[in-house]
Amino acid sequence: MRLFEAVHVFKYDWETVSLANWRKYPNEKTPHVRHVEVLNQEVDAETGVLRTERLIMVQQSVPALIRRLLGGDASYVLEYSEVDPQNKTLVMQSQNLTYSNLLSVGEHIVFQPDAENPAHTVFTQSAQLKASGAMFRLASKLEDISWNRFNDNAHIGKLGLEQVLSKILAERKAMTQNMNA
Repeated sequence: MRLFEAVHVFKYDWETVSLANWRKYPNEKTPHVRHVEVLNQEVDAETGVLRTERLIMVQQSVPALIRRLLGGDASYVLEYSEVDPQNKTLVMQSQNLTYSNLLSVGEHIVFQPDAENPAHTVFTQSAQLKASGAMFRLASKLEDISWNRFNDNAHIGKLGLEQVLSKILAERKAMTQNMNA
């Protein structure tokens, strides 16, 4: 089993980062995410918490031999999220559905205001990658390869979110200029 952990501070407020999270796909920085389908979405009338369940189609580049063995390079991830506007938290959990009998990847993400600077947002990401298989050495190698891919995608995902944040900032600036014109 391999563990992944990362913390990043976005220099934007929580509301803006939460909005950007919903606009993250499609994004030129994350072309491996091919499609996102909202399966269920509801707002708790008492708390205002938004709960969403999404199915995400991911297409990774994999060697031709592996693609033939597994039947393709598309995989699916189930994501659950809760946005709590009163407590200013966005919590997301995801789990791969495809090939989970070979490799299980569970991810946990939290966005919340930075305690030291509420104008910034702390992004905390953790993941557990666990390969199954009779041969420990092969399972360990699969975990290592998958961890490296996850690490690369996590970095690219943050860059993609930064790109969306910049776009939102530009949109806000243009709207403000139009309103003042």
